[in-house]
Amino acid sequence: MDLGISGKRALVLGASQGLGAASASALAAEGVAVTLVARSADKLQARIAEIRDKGGKASAHVADLGSAADLKPILADAQGYDILVLNSPPPPPVKAQDVDRAVWAKQFEAMFLNQIDLTAHLGRGMAARGWGRILSIASTSVQEPIPGLVYSNALRAGLQGYLKSLSDELAGQGVTVNTVAPGSFATERTSSLDAAAAKRSGRSVDEIAAEGAAGIPAGRYGDPAEFGAMIAFLAGQQSAYTTGAFFRLDGGSSRGGI
Repeated sequence: MDLGISGKRALVLGASQGLGAASASALAAEGVAVTLVARSADKLQARIAEIRDKGGKASAHVADLGSAADLKPILADAQGYDILVLNSPPPPPVKAQDVDRAVWAKQFEAMFLNQIDLTAHLGRGMAARGWGRILSIASTSVQEPIPGLVYSNALRAGLQGYLKSLSDELAGQGVTVNTVAPGSFATERTSSLDAAAAKRSGRSVDEIAAEGAAGIPAGRYGDPAEFGAMIAFLAGQQSAYTTGAFFRLDGGSSRGGI
């Protein structure tokens, strides 16, 4: 299927690894010129090399998503972007009674305020041009809070509320706003959580991973490329009537119904 987005420009946050990198790769494969944003220059260059080796167009913007100053050059880009993929580094695990005010403030900047600043600014440009796609990489925790991930549970839910409101405002201007919520994918983040669980329990990482996969109706962790394909489809011309939606990609794990 030709998604009709060749020649568009995309900004992908948190794109040095994991689902952000997979999203950038999928968009580049459709002919989109992607700008990858992340803190690690080395990791970004590796991802860009992979995209270019496959004939794609990619560039890097090294930035800490928690730093408003690092993001100012994006806000100053007069040309703007047609596609925005929101993403943020995962916050540290914590129980509800052990949260720290300083960590709240830091994560609030990275996962909420700075994401909103970028979205509002780039969204205005998309609306002025009459076309745009805003996509958020969230988590199933927006609908079903995950024990021990309190910062993520709360801040991702807050961002989702903002994006749903924004989708109503932009729907008549050719701009769609959608959220894709991953369950367990075979990424660095999942590996680190499995390793932490193994350390706590005194079991092997392989045992923890096998147990985690067995608890998913699909019987496995997701392939990041499957997630990227969903992002690319929602960015496509064929998705023009899909907005304000929340899509779970979790192998059937969520128990909240269809």
